Amino acid sequence: MVLVRLYWIFFLLVFFCGCHWGNALRTITPIQMLSNERSRLGIAAMERGDITEAEKRLEEAVKLNKRDADHRRHYADALWQRGKYEDALRQLDEAAKRGGINDVSLHISLAEKHLMLNHFSTAYHHADIAVRLAPQEYKGWALRGKAGWFLATGQQLSGQPELSDSPEKIQQNLVQAKNDYYRALSFSPNNRDLLPELAAVQMICGQPEHALATWQHLQELFPKGGEPADLFRGKAEALIALQRFDEAIQCLNSAQQREPEHPEIEQRLREVIAAAQKNLY
Repeated sequence: MVLVRLYWIFFLLVFFCGCHWGNALRTITPIQMLSNERSRLGIAAMERGDITEAEKRLEEAVKLNKRDADHRRHYADALWQRGKYEDALRQLDEAAKRGGINDVSLHISLAEKHLMLNHFSTAYHHADIAVRLAPQEYKGWALRGKAGWFLATGQQLSGQPELSDSPEKIQQNLVQAKNDYYRALSFSPNNRDLLPELAAVQMICGQPEHALATWQHLQELFPKGGEPADLFRGKAEALIALQRFDEAIQCLNSAQQREPEHPEIEQRLREVIAAAQKNLY
């Protein structure tokens, strides 16, 4: 009986260890080792700021191992830094096809880059995939909100045809964008980058009181005296929409103190002072 048990223990050890060793042997080849070395050299070159060398080494890594999605992603980063935007996007698309289709960070990278190039529909598509893959990740919601906002407001800077949606449909899309920002902020409530964008969408949706609350929340995240001028400018616009001109003037004065040479702040301040005086009569 003891011998039988020892036999089965020995058999299981051989079976599992054999599977492990077999997998380990199958996961690496000389070509893959060489491509990994080229990739490491390329990443090191990027880290020290030698983007030309990085592009060269990472291109070699991709040619040696076309199936490795990570090699393509790093190569895309080098191409992007070199200003070869379309080539970078092609590499990221290929990375998605070659095993990265369920990689959240890959879709987030694609959404970010397409947004920077004003490819709003494509950016929305990748952000939407990121949201579906990782609903607890704030970046996907934020990117989908931004892409939806730009699409809804017709900011087709990439030369695409203007939106033909009805005003009702556009309003629905704006509400969806606003809700996406709410979801993003539920996972990152004190995000200084997202709060101004949410306030802008709230203003477009005709909710200046909500925008004002968002600006006030953002203001609380800065030490007193350390608030940026744009914060006061945004807050002033919400106050103007609410016809609280005296408070808006105070905000614009604070903005002007931080950027005294900014011509737009001075012009807006004159306009609000005139509106405040007119409102008295």
